[in-house]
Amino acid sequence: MDFMADMAELALASRLRRLSDTYWQGVTATYRQFGVDFDVRWATIFVLIARKGPVAVMEIADQLGISHPAVIQVINELEKRELIVSAKSEQDGRKRLLTLSESGQAMLPRVQPLWDAFVVVNREMMARQTHNLLLSLGEMEAQLADRSFFDRVQDQLTKQK
Repeated sequence: MDFMADMAELALASRLRRLSDTYWQGVTATYRQFGVDFDVRWATIFVLIARKGPVAVMEIADQLGISHPAVIQVINELEKRELIVSAKSEQDGRKRLLTLSESGQAMLPRVQPLWDAFVVVNREMMARQTHNLLLSLGEMEAQLADRSFFDRVQDQLTKQK
């Protein structure tokens, strides 16, 4: 019996977290199996820098829809591992522009086959679903971008009075 599944909508955030944790464990195990010293938390920022670099910290935060402090935390780890380098922007000295270092460039061919496998596995699993999870997530994210969950709950609580 899966009590979280039984709680349905009440446990939505917990189930998303559980699903995320399951993925992260599998990805981490795959990296370890192939001797790749790479943290799952780095992937989206690393890929963005690889594809769009040089890129500023705020651009990363904006494009990924995550907080500036969260970006800084990952960037600091990537810099400590010497996978990225930063330089001040020539146009705006306040901006740090990030690019992959030589070590980061060398990491790409090691992680890319793993990422390709992740994509194939995810596509296979989604093909077996009644509803495409990525489309559903996009729809939920759009609704929450339009009006926050907090505001929606406040409206509901007002209606209940």
